[in-house]
Amino acid sequence: MDWRVAFGLSITITWITAGLFYLLGIVGWGNFVYLPTADIGSFLEGAFAPLAFLWLVIGHFMQQKEITANTKAINIQEMSARRLELHSRRDSYFKLLSLVQDQLGAIASFHYMSVVGPTGTGELSSDDFTDLRSQSSNGDPSLFIRKMIGVVVDSNDEPEKVQEILFGTDIRTRHSHNFLNTFQRLLDSAESVDTDRMVTDALLYGSAFGIYYRILRHAEGDERMNPITGIMAVQSHAEAVKRGVASD
Repeated sequence: MDWRVAFGLSITITWITAGLFYLLGIVGWGNFVYLPTADIGSFLEGAFAPLAFLWLVIGHFMQQKEITANTKAINIQEMSARRLELHSRRDSYFKLLSLVQDQLGAIASFHYMSVVGPTGTGELSSDDFTDLRSQSSNGDPSLFIRKMIGVVVDSNDEPEKVQEILFGTDIRTRHSHNFLNTFQRLLDSAESVDTDRMVTDALLYGSAFGIYYRILRHAEGDERMNPITGIMAVQSHAEAVKRGVASD
């Protein structure tokens, strides 16, 4: 029982007991019964008015308590709905991430073909490119990303050659810009569902896609992408690529 109700009951019982004592002990039941009806009504009105006011006040505070409890329940439901919405948006994002990674891998594959294929250095034949595309399509979307990182790192001491690899022709420039724009939109989408930036940082600093993105940004002249973190920091990764053991 709420303490307000208990308090009200105790006051009510005490008040009624005192009223009966006054009625029976002082006024007398016989005298009371033969009072005019108006006088009896006035007596009862005066006797029960304080109790009515008491229970009115108690009811008011009880209602406030219920309103507070309902408000808390609504806030909890709202927070739960927001968490469910965020969870749903994250699920949708990770489904999108898989599709976008395949798209980025495809962009890098054609860029790689332009650099080392028949129209480039000629190191890669069309058959070899087909085999690599098949390998990339079978669960390794970052394959050509890693290969592009290796090509860039091999030419790291020659900035002009790096520019030639990444932006030397209209086709390469288009591929680089497509990669930058697509990955930037992916980062923007990650930030909208990633309150603690864990996914964003993992994409930008912990994946081959992010490393290659930073390399492109630095090659475009973005000084915030330090060469040490943008290119030199991937030396060990590129060496692993050459040995054929690199992974995301």
